[in-house]
Amino acid sequence: MRVLTLDPSGNYGVKEGFGSTGWAIFENKELRNFGEISAEDFQMKEEYWAEVGILFKTADIIICEGYRLYAGARGKAQINSTLDTPQLLGYLRMSAWHQKKEFILQPPSDKAPVTDERLVRAEVFEKRGNKHYCMGRSTNLHQRDAIRHGIYYFRFGGGKDGGGKRI
Repeated sequence: MRVLTLDPSGNYGVKEGFGSTGWAIFENKELRNFGEISAEDFQMKEEYWAEVGILFKTADIIICEGYRLYAGARGKAQINSTLDTPQLLGYLRMSAWHQKKEFILQPPSDKAPVTDERLVRAEVFEKRGNKHYCMGRSTNLHQRDAIRHGIYYFRFGGGKDGGGKRI
């Protein structure tokens, strides 16, 4: 079974900042690959979103970080926003439906217990200076968050029958 995990940001354009979507592929509960798709590499937001959707062909199940707008300072910062990330999530959900793929939204808080420090101790990540490496490659926060969502899924979610290193 192949599982694709996503940490999406639909933001596109100068006004709201160019987003990037971290992704990770797990096969038989083992991390096989990870990367990032950056909005600034595309001419239109739909091209960026479509590129994220292309990853679906590589997986049986898609685990995606969800989005919720809360009251407070962060919510107020979204006033007049086009809310590109929720739009991207809607596109991804429909893409999964069309491809008959299981699509699971996980709250952002699910990744919180899967810290960088825990992943270093479990030898999933290696820390060199102030950077974290995985599979010998430098990572960024979006990539690590996608990896975290996969590990959380296999440890506590639908893939909780175990496998991989105990974290």
